[in-house]
Amino acid sequence: MIENFKRLDPVCNAMKPFVAYLFLLIMGTNSYGQDGSDIRYFKVSQVDNSFIGRYMQLDFHRRSFGGLNIDTVSINLDKRLVKFIEVRKDDGYNNWFSQQYLQSIDTIDGNILRISKFKLDSLSTSTFYLTMYLDYYDKNAICLAQKSRQVKYSFPINDIIEVLVKSKPFE
Repeated sequence: MIENFKRLDPVCNAMKPFVAYLFLLIMGTNSYGQDGSDIRYFKVSQVDNSFIGRYMQLDFHRRSFGGLNIDTVSINLDKRLVKFIEVRKDDGYNNWFSQQYLQSIDTIDGNILRISKFKLDSLSTSTFYLTMYLDYYDKNAICLAQKSRQVKYSFPINDIIEVLVKSKPFE
């Protein structure tokens, strides 16, 4: 009987690395990494008065998660219709509120306009009433802080497909 164990000893020694590798592989498939996100995604139907005062981004027409289905929206600023494109830098793992914005397609007086965020002021069954945070950027992509301003605006709820809300800590 002892002779049989002596014969198996080299086999057991050869199997140890395989068993260790198999154990690590199984453990790795059951573990998850933590993402780096400060955004929560809500359907428009979920937005109610509890969202008033919260910072948000609006996703227009089609869901633009992961940079797919990039939409444009026209906004009337200073009696001028300005077309904006959605900029979405989200991959499902690292989604930062500060990297989501609307940017003007054309320059206005040599500057690019960027809506960095919205704040929900109120809502009705058909309309979101918001404050837009509007920034101006020069040709070198430097923010012209002295030109930054806040603008009251409203959007029909039917134009919005999803709302990206800046999360509070531990939410």
